Amino acid sequence: MLGSLRVWLGREELDLGPPARRAVLGLLVLAGGEATSQQDLVDALWGERPPRSAVNVLQTHVKHLRRLLEPDRPSRSGSEILPHVGGGYALRWDAVDVDLPHVRGLIAEANDALRDGETGRAAALFGEALRRWRGKPLADLPVLATHPKVVSLVAEHRSLLARYGDAMLAIGAAEEVLTELVEAAADQPLDEPAQARLIRAYHGAGQRATAFRLYQEVRERLVEELGVEPGPELLAAHAALLDDGGPLPAANPRPAVRVPRQLPAEPPGFTGRAIELSLLDELVPEQRDSGGSVAIAAITGTAGAGKTALAVRWAHRMKDRFPDGQFYANLRGHSPGPPATALEVLTRFLSALEIPAERLPADTETASALYRTLMTDRKALVLLDNVDGVEQVRPLLPAGPGCLVLVTARDRMAGLVALHGARRLTLDMLDPGEALELLARILGPERIQAEREAAAEVAGLCAYLPLALRIAAANLADNPGSGIEDYAIELRKGNLLAALTVPGDEQIAVRTAFDLSYAALPAETRRLFRLLSLVPGNDIGVEAVEILTGTSRAGAMLDALAGAHLVEQHAPGRYHFHDLLRRYAADRLESRESPAERESARRRLREWYLRAVDHAAKQSYPHMFRTPLSVPDGPLPAVVKENASEWLETELANVVAVAEDTARTGPRPVAWLLADALRGYFWMSLRQVEWRAAAGAALAAAEEDGDLRARASARFSLADLNFRQGRYRAAVRHYTGALVLARRAGWVEAQAAVLGNLGCAYWQSGRLPAAAARFSRGLELSRRVGRPAGEAVALGNLGLVHWEMGDLPRAAGHYVQALRRYRRIGSRYGEAINLSNLGQVQHARGRTAEAAGLLTRALSLHREAGNRAGEAETLGRLAAVYADLGRIPEALDHARDGLRLARETGEPRGEGEALIALAGVHQRAGHRPDALRRYRQALALLRETGDRYPEIDALIGLATATGDVGQARHALALAERAGYRALRDRAAAAVDSILRG
Repeated sequence: MLGSLRVWLGREELDLGPPARRAVLGLLVLAGGEATSQQDLVDALWGERPPRSAVNVLQTHVKHLRRLLEPDRPSRSGSEILPHVGGGYALRWDAVDVDLPHVRGLIAEANDALRDGETGRAAALFGEALRRWRGKPLADLPVLATHPKVVSLVAEHRSLLARYGDAMLAIGAAEEVLTELVEAAADQPLDEPAQARLIRAYHGAGQRATAFRLYQEVRERLVEELGVEPGPELLAAHAALLDDGGPLPAANPRPAVRVPRQLPAEPPGFTGRAIELSLLDELVPEQRDSGGSVAIAAITGTAGAGKTALAVRWAHRMKDRFPDGQFYANLRGHSPGPPATALEVLTRFLSALEIPAERLPADTETASALYRTLMTDRKALVLLDNVDGVEQVRPLLPAGPGCLVLVTARDRMAGLVALHGARRLTLDMLDPGEALELLARILGPERIQAEREAAAEVAGLCAYLPLALRIAAANLADNPGSGIEDYAIELRKGNLLAALTVPGDEQIAVRTAFDLSYAALPAETRRLFRLLSLVPGNDIGVEAVEILTGTSRAGAMLDALAGAHLVEQHAPGRYHFHDLLRRYAADRLESRESPAERESARRRLREWYLRAVDHAAKQSYPHMFRTPLSVPDGPLPAVVKENASEWLETELANVVAVAEDTARTGPRPVAWLLADALRGYFWMSLRQVEWRAAAGAALAAAEEDGDLRARASARFSLADLNFRQGRYRAAVRHYTGALVLARRAGWVEAQAAVLGNLGCAYWQSGRLPAAAARFSRGLELSRRVGRPAGEAVALGNLGLVHWEMGDLPRAAGHYVQALRRYRRIGSRYGEAINLSNLGQVQHARGRTAEAAGLLTRALSLHREAGNRAGEAETLGRLAAVYADLGRIPEALDHARDGLRLARETGEPRGEGEALIALAGVHQRAGHRPDALRRYRQALALLRETGDRYPEIDALIGLATATGDVGQARHALALAERAGYRALRDRAAAAVDSILRG
């Protein structure tokens, strides 16, 4: 109930059917075992105007629910789970297992612990109860959102979070609960206890200045919106701040973080716009340290006017005035494919603000609220380029008065001006003097001076638009023997003809300049220019253009186009279009190339990407299961043969664009084949935005075609994405769906692969027997179909389970068997993982020198394969080995490097384990404060993710470092409950050691 409504029968999740049927079951569960009349159910579902057939529909829903919940019930017999009671229905709580009573039981136990003075135990129990909430109660049933019992559950969750926060603050763990309290306060801006609790948390975490600022903000909000002064809880929190004594820290109290610096390179040869730059300069002094609102400027104007160039130029001039970061996003308002969504941009911005992957919200509203909270005290610049409309921008506006938002758009952004106080700067053409200056930069001042009148006429005929002027100048530069007067005559003719045919078209001048430049190109180069409009992404490399056009001379022709300013070379060997030029090229393509020729070019490019991704997958992650891919033989990119990871990194945006394009326009199988082949790369690199886009395109295409294997593949990819983000419940849901589809399709290899990853989800959640059962079943299926890669994965996973169960010899045996298979199939990635795992086991078995050798070899292979998460994990393990060997400086270096890498990858469990490794080295070195700080950071992070094994590991370390026998006993109880025998033994040893003093 605590999240979307989900039901299992045994181990299989049930598909409950349509929302109304799910709502009926939700209402009956909410009744707590009591009968609910048919009329009450009808009222809840349909309100004041139910259909005439409402009762019949309700009875049909109940009948279907009974069949789902009791598939073996004899016909005509009474239901034991959902009986008819007194003119209504009841769900017998004694016949089913509901999550809500378990949570309430934990809360009751925690309340008893509080009464007994065991605050630490209470905090742990409250935290355990919170982890069982998967989201808003019955989140998938909006029809019940306002039902009194659902509203009551929401209030119950807020109360639980408050009790957890109070308990954590009472035991001095303010830093560990800060994130939860920030989100709770953002969700309840006028709730005084929630705001007071956050003030106390900031105070307890040593962020006194932030606590003072928050108090002032809350007081102003209460006075402005409610007309009241702060109540006793806020006043008490404020008084505690004042009683703390000492001056407020002058520096920003936030911990040191990476400062985002996302601006594109400055535009070369920028000319003019002095007035516009000075107008933008006036915005900066308006920024204040507190009070006021975010400043917004919107640069609007016609295509080709140089909006982006002006914005980027100004942003670089002013970046030092925004020390907390410069954020940039191209919202693709007029680019090929769909515009960027606000959630896509928020995900990137929140990642840049160091929000861990598993905490990235899945909906725009929540992501926007978190973004605003994090930006409140920052002085940052946000540049939103190529905006399609106001709705794209609103969720991306920060709240802090120290921030400035700069928007570029063709739209006038009237809503942004009216509702958000934006200052609009409408960018017109260059003035005549600036236009001549731009021409002189390209052609040289002497040539302009010699034919000044003709140059002025060219500038006027180009409508003083920077894009048209650059193209005209490039055309003249390529023909130094031709006079500017002659070019003006040609340009004049073109403008006259266009004006006669398309009166009032504001882009006539630009298109005329395009026409002249295009006509001056050799025929082969014109054809290449036309075909470039077929590229789905925003840029393209030389090799891909050779495939698209079927010529080996693409590099020289692209250089010619760049010289004519018809394409832009934005990186070595990489080119992109201005969107006006893309549209112009598409028009030329439509008129000159037949549909068959256009499709032939698109097919060549698709097949090239399919071949390349297939080759990269075979080279980089051959052990990972994927859909068999059949594509005609043909050329491969040179780089992919030498360094597949490098090629994937460079071409990823284009490959995803091809997947999205084919999901919309066909052929649809390309979308899911590309997404499936990329799954292994996404798993290693954690490129979440691109992963979500590719998997979403694959699922849309697969469901449109109804292909069972394709649907299973797409669900598998979405499951892996959720798994890597630490969202294990969502991962299990998708894995289960993929498994059902694979069984329906009779696809045994896929079943084995999904079972393996499903087992990993259970393993990460601490359900070791369930994990072992799925790994063993996956191993059996892989052996049946003769797939050694599947065997290798299953054996390695079984090693992990036996490691956590404390059976070290058996774990080592599984790792050795897995290593043999990985080496047989040539998977360096799999070999590295199992070498590292074997090294960890041998270290635990006291074979320290052997462990050092295994881990050193694993580290080298991880670096070779580009697996940064594996590298981070191995660095931490090697640090522990070096600490045992007495090599403390090396151990600290390795542990710090591992933590840095883990944070960069954004994998929460990896970061938690890296923190534990660093804390352990500090403890061995006698650095007790550093060890305590790192253990507490690890514990806070891992409690959020639900990764039980490392969480208990961190708790044992913290208990040992503090000498807290209560914490050690709590760790022992958790380890026993989860079946972690190795941790149980460690926790028991910690209890004995602390008691002995």
